[in-house]
Amino acid sequence: MTITFPTGAAKALLTVTKPSKGIFLLSMHNLPDNRLTPSYIKHSLLPALDYIELDWRTSYSKGDKEAALVITGEREKNKFFSNGLDLMAANEHMGFFKDYYYALLARVITFPIPTVAAINGHNFAGGLCLSLCCDWRIMRAERAWCCMNELDFGAPLPPGMAAVLKGRLTPNTVRKMMLSAHRFTAPEALAEGVVDEVFKGDGEQTIARAIEFAESQKKHSASGSLQMMKQIIYSDITDALGKDENLPSPHDGNDKRFNALQAAVERGEIAPLGGGAPTKSKL
Repeated sequence: MTITFPTGAAKALLTVTKPSKGIFLLSMHNLPDNRLTPSYIKHSLLPALDYIELDWRTSYSKGDKEAALVITGEREKNKFFSNGLDLMAANEHMGFFKDYYYALLARVITFPIPTVAAINGHNFAGGLCLSLCCDWRIMRAERAWCCMNELDFGAPLPPGMAAVLKGRLTPNTVRKMMLSAHRFTAPEALAEGVVDEVFKGDGEQTIARAIEFAESQKKHSASGSLQMMKQIIYSDITDALGKDENLPSPHDGNDKRFNALQAAVERGEIAPLGGGAPTKSKL
């Protein structure tokens, strides 16, 4: 079974397959680096998740209740799990975060069957947050980094994404990730709890290992209560993801603060650069 998305498109940007009974494999093919654009989320990722849930619930109603989902990146080169958002496209779509990207994250983090991210390549920013919304993460040992690199190109971190990071990682790891844009190697990601397992193999072997792990987890869908469990324990995250956000520019705040400091110098409230004392005491 191979189902492709967008439905009816000449070129598949995403495929859903069943490598074994009860296991769904969602492979992203939005080449070259699986950018999470508004169109890709709306026409490929969200419909694919709906299809997988419908398939499972249909089987569930017939007594075949065990299933799990593996999400992985492009498989032509196994170079990228996902390189994150397309910020230009995001800024051009009002409501992008709440209606597209956050809808995707909330969908994955509360998905009714176990989810495993098979990180078969580099995993940056919005892609990393997507993988953090999976229940488990298995990363290839080499030729893959995990990174939140917003600091390097001057983008702020929206509160919904911050909620995912803070809900999934320790404060020290969030600090290292966000305030230094550190690129975590696979061993570092494992030590910091960013991933649950590092597999010594290439991208395809890592996907195979993730499928094997998913087999051990699919029994947890049988009771039908897994989604409710996730909704309860991740309620703080999903509440944050339910808010409408537009991506602010940090430069606006920088300019405003610089102008305020200059005005304070002119009023004699702080010392001018190059020496001298304030002409007006704050006491």
